Amino acid sequence: MHLQPETKLKLHAFHRRFLHMLGRDDPPELVAASFALGVAISFTPLIGFHWVIALLLAFVLRLNKIDVLLGTLVVNPITLGPVSWAGIHVGRFVLRARHETVERLPWHEFFHREFWTQAGPRMRTIGLHWAVGMFVLSFVAGALTYVLLVGALRRKRDRERTSFLGLH
Repeated sequence: MHLQPETKLKLHAFHRRFLHMLGRDDPPELVAASFALGVAISFTPLIGFHWVIALLLAFVLRLNKIDVLLGTLVVNPITLGPVSWAGIHVGRFVLRARHETVERLPWHEFFHREFWTQAGPRMRTIGLHWAVGMFVLSFVAGALTYVLLVGALRRKRDRERTSFLGLH
């Protein structure tokens, strides 16, 4: 496909502005902190409020809003199941709780009051395990994201700097 020179210039300008908007010109620490905050927020059990919390904290901490929002997409409808499973197990470990089983519940009575009367206490316990585990995973995932991303961005900037200067 052959593009006109004018179109190429417009695409290049758009590409530059888009990368700038994503924080390409920002220090690696700022980009990593922005994305890591979003990742940490995505692991919290506050589902439905992730973007609101992310934007508020991004404004307060003066971080890149787009990078923070992109980080909140790490835990999404596709990854929520496996992450929640891990969260329940981490929460159970942190709370030193016994395994609450849901297999023995009368699932065939799911839409009846008796089911919920019997299941309520177990569900609350499992919900507590999940919430505690998700907050623990939030801190771990956010910290790991920051450490790994800031290192990768610094190496990338160093490679770009040396290739720009003609050093290999």
